[in-house]
Amino acid sequence: MIVRDVMTTKLTTVEPNDTLGHAANIFRQYQFHHLPVVRTLYLPPPPETPHAPKRTKLLLEGMLTAQDIDVAAGTARQGSSSEMLGRPWQERHVSEVMHRALIRVSPTTSVAAAAQIMVERGLNYLPVVEYEESEQETRTILVGLITRSDLLMALARALGAFEPGMQLEIALPPGDMKPLAETLCFVSELHTPIRSLIVAPVDSTGSQNAVLRLGTINPAPLLARLKEAGIHYSFATPLVEDDSHA
Repeated sequence: MIVRDVMTTKLTTVEPNDTLGHAANIFRQYQFHHLPVVRTLYLPPPPETPHAPKRTKLLLEGMLTAQDIDVAAGTARQGSSSEMLGRPWQERHVSEVMHRALIRVSPTTSVAAAAQIMVERGLNYLPVVEYEESEQETRTILVGLITRSDLLMALARALGAFEPGMQLEIALPPGDMKPLAETLCFVSELHTPIRSLIVAPVDSTGSQNAVLRLGTINPAPLLARLKEAGIHYSFATPLVEDDSHA
């Protein structure tokens, strides 16, 4: 899975010359925590369709966070009386406090690599960019944004969480995939759909768990086969209404 599969492309942005007051209103209205800062590049229509709608590209300039706004407002409140008589923080430009957002990913970056960058750098988002060579410069085109929420949704989809069924875990001893192979044979014989399959390490000993999301709400026949074969398993109980408030 790559970043293009999970990134957000419907972006709300601000321009470098926008005021912090304008950006603060967007943060309040949409409950965002970060905004891309862009310059809009207007492209000429194709010669064959001169009356086509205007096409644009977003040139990434940086990122603005809600914390940047809070710091600017707090600094203004703590300033001297002479400073307070000058320009209010709301009238400062976005370009004065934004970050350059030097850590970026491309649409073809793997989701695993993007997640690793976020964890290691303590980030909640990453701009997704493509680079375009022009006569005078290399343009950084913003094509999307990937957030921790996007990664969690991608994980949930990969685990088949949005489809009816059950989750089954099969314990795999170090270097032994036989329990998984036998389980898949049973699943095939019972004509049970597999929504997803993930094999992940449990600890440093080499033991693994195979996590299967099965498209059935009646696992009894399969569990009986697993018990007869001596395969160790566990299964997650479905989400009930009270669990959603936990």
